[in-house]
Amino acid sequence: MVTASAEVAHVVSPTVNQGIVRDYSTSSGVAMLTGHYSAFNPIDWVREKVAPTVKEAQTDKEVEAAKERAKKDGVASVFETTPTAPKSPEEKELRAKAKAKGKGTLKPKPDSHKYSTANFKISHRKLNMLGKQIAGKPIDYAILQMQFSEKRASKRIMNMLATARDHAARYKRLDEGKLVISEAWVTKGKRPPIRVEPRGRGHYGTRTHFHSKMSVVLKEGKTIEEEKALARKRKLARIVSAAIVREDKPIRNPSPTWGCHPEWDTLTSLDDELRQALASSHSFENTAIVRTIDLGGSVVHVTTTYAIKALEDGLKTYTVALGKNEKQMTSWLEVTVKGERKALAIKEHGIDDKRTLSVNKTLNIVVESVQTHATWPWPATASQTEDQALKYATGLFVVSPYDTAIQRTKVKALTPRIISYTTPKGVESFVKEGATSKSGATVTYGPFENIPSSTSKTFLESYQQPIVVHYHHDQPVIEVLKLKRSVEISHWGANMNTQDEMTLYNAGPKLKGHFSRIAHQTQTYYKRSTPHILPALTLLLPAGIRDAYYYDLIGNVSTSKLRTAPSVPKSKQGSAFSVFEFRPRYPLLGGWNYSFTLGYDAPLADSTSYNKATGRYTVEVPIMTVVTGAVVNEEELTIVLPEGATDVEFIAPFAAESNWIGTHTTYLDTTGRPYLSFVYKNLTPKHAESIFVSYKVSWSAHFKKPIAVATAFLGLFALGMMARRVNLTLHQEKRKL
Repeated sequence: MVTASAEVAHVVSPTVNQGIVRDYSTSSGVAMLTGHYSAFNPIDWVREKVAPTVKEAQTDKEVEAAKERAKKDGVASVFETTPTAPKSPEEKELRAKAKAKGKGTLKPKPDSHKYSTANFKISHRKLNMLGKQIAGKPIDYAILQMQFSEKRASKRIMNMLATARDHAARYKRLDEGKLVISEAWVTKGKRPPIRVEPRGRGHYGTRTHFHSKMSVVLKEGKTIEEEKALARKRKLARIVSAAIVREDKPIRNPSPTWGCHPEWDTLTSLDDELRQALASSHSFENTAIVRTIDLGGSVVHVTTTYAIKALEDGLKTYTVALGKNEKQMTSWLEVTVKGERKALAIKEHGIDDKRTLSVNKTLNIVVESVQTHATWPWPATASQTEDQALKYATGLFVVSPYDTAIQRTKVKALTPRIISYTTPKGVESFVKEGATSKSGATVTYGPFENIPSSTSKTFLESYQQPIVVHYHHDQPVIEVLKLKRSVEISHWGANMNTQDEMTLYNAGPKLKGHFSRIAHQTQTYYKRSTPHILPALTLLLPAGIRDAYYYDLIGNVSTSKLRTAPSVPKSKQGSAFSVFEFRPRYPLLGGWNYSFTLGYDAPLADSTSYNKATGRYTVEVPIMTVVTGAVVNEEELTIVLPEGATDVEFIAPFAAESNWIGTHTTYLDTTGRPYLSFVYKNLTPKHAESIFVSYKVSWSAHFKKPIAVATAFLGLFALGMMARRVNLTLHQEKRKL
């Protein structure tokens, strides 16, 4: 059958009985074929199963019901049946943020972060030097190193480290305060084309500018404070026990009460009566005594470790004896228990404590001291080109009122160039082999065994003898003859001004002959300067200082350089310093001195706090400016407080030779400003601490200075007005009408 119309013609094929229907549409110019098979077609079945279909979302109740049915049938998922550990609040918060951002599950926290610079024009050898400088250091310390480095690429490396630190904390969730540069390496960049360099007479050469980049890996590690604590712990562990000769083994203490000890105190000197009383003391026994002497110039460090054992019950006091000469040379002394940081109080004759040490209990006590003026140059004079040699003398035995099982003394110099040392005599009963040995820069006396109480007069006269070490010293022996420090505090200017008037002295061998400027310039050019000549000096000043000035008796000195560090909060002071490098007008030779004045201003907020409850201001004032390796023979510290300050109190870290309170009057002052004055002697870098001054300033006292200034100006105006209206002429001319 055929049906025709004007638009569409449908043709029905007579093969309908075979299950095929063909449909031809001519209106759109396209012929479409539609087939329906009565038999099973696998292609249609696959299309039906695989093709995406719309599925209605199940509700939470339907999902829970399906899980319950699966659990009853025993076909539940492992993730549904296995209990999970509770999540921390921080992890829950991070997962919630990740889910809110549409990131799905939270990735595990990475343990490192890699970052690198782009390729830039620099030699890989030069860049590798900076890589070695920062490798293994905390990230903040490495950034500080690059900040003060004079290398051209240091600024780029500093910016790269700062960016890497921020990315590690922001994207990798690493602790910014514990980041350490675990790896740092340098990679060569793409080699640029060779450049032709024209030269004279038609010749030419080639030049290649290399490119390289630096990569670092940041990981969480130990902070600077933790590294210092570990270094101190390792240093205190270097002690030899009574039966062990190796120095890398600490004293073994089988006592179950390790660390349980009373507050031990010391005896700093021995008079004749007390020496006789202590000579028969048998309350303690020294299982080992190790004394280490680090030789220097004007400052010598001595560390003595006592391994003690109690022989009686109820002991409270242990005595550490110092000889008369040793006490005179010792300017700083600290006693601690090995492995602990807290320093013990030092009394003249010791004190009792409630806690006691029972029989056979052991303890290790560390006594650290700094000796000043303990060395002297020998020979006493030297020419401009000769080396410098010093001598140091001390006692052979460590004086102790108790019996000692074994004792050893080590004298260490900076270089192995030890000229001579004393060999003790008459001590064969205390040694099995030689009494003296030398290894490199260390001279060892002992070990001496079975030493009786060494405070008795018999032992001191029979066995105690001086030992002298003659050694080369390749650094100038510097002393500060006098330091006059003045600190003025101003509330109106929010400023603290510090001024140091310092006199340096070279205590090395005095110059023999005349000084030659040509010889000095030659040594400087070839970098072979004589050890006892001081050409320049570096000082560490507080962070955040400004308006620094430096002059001597002649005037301003331009051969100086100051690199300031930004201000830091009071809680982090001591971690950043401003570096001041200066070169005197002339090199400082042995026996010469140089006087100069150094001053600077600092924000008052960096060192001052205010308590609203009590209305008191507290200011932290450093006692001294540290000169590395130098001793300050005498210092006078003056702290000038604001005008109107009352109820002045201070806390000093150690006692001064003398101190007093006075009144300082200067321009624009009415009643004057109170000041504190302290006098110290024989200060070392260990004494570089601060004095805390507390005072009150009333509300009306703040207006004394502006009132005084206003009164002065008004008085001048009034005086001018009166002078204008007074006529002092004797004969007045009559006016003509």
